[in-house]
Amino acid sequence: MLKPEKISWKDSNLALIGSDLDHKVKAAAADGEPQWDGIGQNVETKVWRIEQFKVVPWPEEKYGSFHTGDSYIVLNSYTVGDEPDIKHDVHIWIGAESSQDEYGTAAYKMVECDEKLGGEPIQHRETQGYESGMFSSYFKQVTYLLGGAESGFNHVEPSVETPFLYRVKKNGKQISSFQMPLSKSSLNIGDSFILFCDDSKVWVWNGSEASPFEKLKAVTEGEKMATGSTVIVLDQGSGDEEDTDFWAYFGDGEIGSSESAEPITEFAPLILQLIPGADAKEVANGELIRRGAQSTGLSKDALNEDDVFLIDLGWELFVWEGKGADKSEKLSALILSDKYAHSNPRTMSLPLTYVKSGKETAAFNKIFE
Repeated sequence: MLKPEKISWKDSNLALIGSDLDHKVKAAAADGEPQWDGIGQNVETKVWRIEQFKVVPWPEEKYGSFHTGDSYIVLNSYTVGDEPDIKHDVHIWIGAESSQDEYGTAAYKMVECDEKLGGEPIQHRETQGYESGMFSSYFKQVTYLLGGAESGFNHVEPSVETPFLYRVKKNGKQISSFQMPLSKSSLNIGDSFILFCDDSKVWVWNGSEASPFEKLKAVTEGEKMATGSTVIVLDQGSGDEEDTDFWAYFGDGEIGSSESAEPITEFAPLILQLIPGADAKEVANGELIRRGAQSTGLSKDALNEDDVFLIDLGWELFVWEGKGADKSEKLSALILSDKYAHSNPRTMSLPLTYVKSGKETAAFNKIFE
């Protein structure tokens, strides 16, 4: 569990973080970031990639495709019903092989983006393979590409000589595509795969234990790629070995076995006081405030307007900032909530949402119904 050290924030190097001076400095930095010019004025989704500590626009034709070695910022601006006011959700997406520098820059720039929009956006942390339903809904398909900016990745188009192999896999309620090395060992009996040479040559290969959802998704995505021909569908054990053109790309090796999903264990939700305030009780120092048998057992009375709290539902994390919380606590919450998420394999990849008192989302309020 998170055990923040008992220190005085005024005596630490975080003393100016969140102060009026610091607020103005960050606001100036946001004004100086050219990518934030004009954001949030229209209903749209914008994506940027972090490259060498800079925010770089991601091409619209690649929206939904993310390199596993990179970190991204995604801003979704929208309206609700007939309301004229534009609302915002800003996400950082962290690839499994993204560096700490890239992730840290993305987190800092997300705060900048929030400042630019007057503190109105809801902030989220997303990790590869565990994206929230909200994040996935912005794109027709979430696809993971190999490499990244730090690795010196150069964009290469697939061809008959060097096709791309995609693995289509169901993760919970989401179905995602992962680019895989072109090798027979990349295949396994539990998933579906797309071999994409060009728009005139596309195969879909289904492992014998692939789910119907994965098969359907693979064919649907394959048809989008194959604008110049019909997708060739191969089912393992049903004559697929006769397609010698397909197997010629894979060479020797063994097909992998089905991957068994880890069982979902029962979890009693937690409310943790993330950062102890000046008058916090001993139990507030990262200790358990309240534990319920299920989400309906949680009480909003456990939240104090003078502090910052983390709520762990077992499948999703929330950070709630009280109106009276010290400004340095609010910024430090970004760091400490991530530290908590990385303290346990279960929490490491969970979606993490930051909400502010008085601006709670419907999903957050539903926790306490």
